[in-house]
Amino acid sequence: GGEGINPLDENSQLGKDYIQAMEYCLRWALFNREKMMRNICDALGATFYEETMVNRNHNHAEKKDGLWIHRKGATHAEDGMLGVIPANMRDGVYLVRGRGNADSLCSSSHGAGRVMSRSKAKKTFSLTDFRDIMHGVNPDGFTIDESRIDECPNAYKPISEVMSNQEDLIEIITHIKPIVNVKG
Repeated sequence: GGEGINPLDENSQLGKDYIQAMEYCLRWALFNREKMMRNICDALGATFYEETMVNRNHNHAEKKDGLWIHRKGATHAEDGMLGVIPANMRDGVYLVRGRGNADSLCSSSHGAGRVMSRSKAKKTFSLTDFRDIMHGVNPDGFTIDESRIDECPNAYKPISEVMSNQEDLIEIITHIKPIVNVKG
């Protein structure tokens, strides 16, 4: 038990099983994202253009130049590669372009990251706090309820700091702010 480095031989049965399961999960995640996008476009009467979808994973391993790169809390950011860096329920996401920084193994942060655990957030913020912090997003308290207090924006790092700390890794194309955020 315990944390630490526990390597798998990619040629062992366990290693092969892990890679196969991970690749299956990545395909399943893509399928789900595409399904959500199609449903949203259908609801808005818009056309979904698959070639414009930005699909970036995090918390997975990828083989490059004979070595495995495990991006935990990080995402791929090759030179010119489009990516998405989420903030929180209130502050939206950033559409970015990778700079291909070799010092970071062509990676950037995946998102804002938490400053407090889910359990601490539930103990720290009241429903009134959560509603006040979410002011201007999710009219009528849509998905702002007791069961989601752990997603309170103040439980995450300030996205402006996160973005300024990785200017050498990515270029910001645009900041997309939500009008409604659906958590389910």
